[in-house]
Amino acid sequence: MGSGITPITTSNGGDGLSTQPAVLGLDQTDWQRAAARLDDYLQAMGVKDPAEIASLCEQVRLTAEARACAMPLEDPVEAAIEEIGALLDRWLTQELGGDIDADTLCAARASVLGGSVPGWSARWAGFTEDSPGAAIRAARLVPVPERAPLVMEPNRIDLCCYRLRRRFAAVLDWLLGRSGGRTHPAGEHS
Repeated sequence: MGSGITPITTSNGGDGLSTQPAVLGLDQTDWQRAAARLDDYLQAMGVKDPAEIASLCEQVRLTAEARACAMPLEDPVEAAIEEIGALLDRWLTQELGGDIDADTLCAARASVLGGSVPGWSARWAGFTEDSPGAAIRAARLVPVPERAPLVMEPNRIDLCCYRLRRRFAAVLDWLLGRSGGRTHPAGEHS
């Protein structure tokens, strides 16, 4: 390298700095860290088959590599989690027929992640040709309950400035000798 130019080094998981120069793209140690978290995340989503998890992780790895080239300072774990969410949304949109609104997408996501559609993860991972689109629509779970009117009795709001004004007027009346049957501000009769 030229004089005064040092290679950029990357972290190798907390054991210090590696001596490898950083390259544009996804570093192997970064992907291993992201893949481990992605595996846990997919299992929490309900994807249990290791082959399905491996297939989905590979799809995410391909998009994460391209994303790491475009945004090299982004955390690879966060990027992988965002990519798996985007992958799920793209798949649901495709399964439900393309142009769907946000409410339908949220309801479909709630249905599949809630376990109401059996076998959805095999189709998502590309292991079966059976489309669960009809089952997703039939098992539609609305993520937000219907609006319900609230019945509340109005309560008077007694702000401190109104009480303070009355007390100030009582003190002023007492000082000026205009008691008019009022009591001393401390509670004594004048």
